[in-house]
Amino acid sequence: MAAQGWLAARLGTGYYAWRRFLPARVLYHPDFFRVQALLAQDPATVAQEARRRLRQVLVQALDHVPWYRRNVGVKPREAAHEALEQVLACFPYLTKDEVMAQQRDFLDRRADPDKLLYATSGGSSGQGIGMWRSKRLADIEKAFFTHEWGRFGFSFDKSRILRIGADARRLAHEPPVRVTGNRLMLSPYHIDARHRDAILDAIRRFRPAYVHAYPSSAAALAELLQADGLDGAALQVQAVLLASEPATPAQLAAIRALFRCPVSLNYGLSERTNLAFAEYRDGDGGGSSAYRFQPLYGWSENRSGEEGQEIVGTSLWNDVMPLIRYRTGDYGGIDADGRCAAIDGRGQDFLVDRSGRRIPGLAIVIDEVTWDFVRLYQVRQRRPGAITLAVVPRHGVLSADQRAFVLDAQQRRWGGFFDIALQEENDIPLAPNGKRKLVVNALL
Repeated sequence: MAAQGWLAARLGTGYYAWRRFLPARVLYHPDFFRVQALLAQDPATVAQEARRRLRQVLVQALDHVPWYRRNVGVKPREAAHEALEQVLACFPYLTKDEVMAQQRDFLDRRADPDKLLYATSGGSSGQGIGMWRSKRLADIEKAFFTHEWGRFGFSFDKSRILRIGADARRLAHEPPVRVTGNRLMLSPYHIDARHRDAILDAIRRFRPAYVHAYPSSAAALAELLQADGLDGAALQVQAVLLASEPATPAQLAAIRALFRCPVSLNYGLSERTNLAFAEYRDGDGGGSSAYRFQPLYGWSENRSGEEGQEIVGTSLWNDVMPLIRYRTGDYGGIDADGRCAAIDGRGQDFLVDRSGRRIPGLAIVIDEVTWDFVRLYQVRQRRPGAITLAVVPRHGVLSADQRAFVLDAQQRRWGGFFDIALQEENDIPLAPNGKRKLVVNALL
């Protein structure tokens, strides 16, 4: 998700109350505008700048970052003049474990940590990572989102936004919504029937033009508001901007059915090594464009392995704590033009079948008709070759016919790979970060 800004981190919620009154040149680092100007150039110019940025990152890392100085057998002078692809290939792949085990050694030795922002992420696997960055880097990242989402007329500073994410969380006894500047903050933990009237009243009063949310939260809101036949077009939302987790076809269908507007889905990481966008529109038969990796944001590669084509990235702008050839743990083949048909999800979202093969958990989907009597589902695995489909019924409990329908459909698709069980739940709770995991794998 886009960085919310250095000032927001320093000043808290008050930042959003007054930022829309200030000119952009006061809010953002000059490189914010420089990157915006570059993004407006033709593809050849962008590609040339990306290569120039990559070489600069490699040379500076060899000059000033202890870990690369010790572990890469290339001198800065060689990196400045040898073939770029050959120089990059000399850098080993990085994992999250390696970065966190020697965290300070990835910090540019010219940087003062006391003058930087240290941001952490719990990680979708529960394995977190911490990164140092500067205001400049936070603003540069926002420039990429401003460019992409600006196609829908969106502005972080001026638009009226319905925001559903970890930063909108509230305690159980608190109201579900609050207004912070140009944002209506809706707690993802409060999207249920008990708060429906309060949520709907707040949305109607605030009149957001955009929804900026986790896919699971936006889908939950769509299902909640559609329950009584609400016409989402009356909300006058211009676009739904999704981030931070994969979106299932069922979630996207629910979001499009309510809001009837373009839906943008982005792929990104706390490590800021890769960024890609896909777009869903009503006129495309329910499908979407492929993901398109932003070439000026990071240098994206594939690493072939047993699991498939792992996404590897190098930030082109992080001169504070550069991560070079960082293994994301996500999978999807990227072609020469930066397109990726599908991103299969985090490494921990894979399932292990009877033969020990790894299968993307996002492939385990329930039939469209099942949504008539199932509200939520989650795929769980505790031993190889066996999965449990946990479902939350819409009304009470499932009938014998409904249980048989769900199990029979999965047996036809996946019975050759897994033993399949069905388990009914009252709810599938959100994780502490406000997200709801589709796959819970105790093996990985």
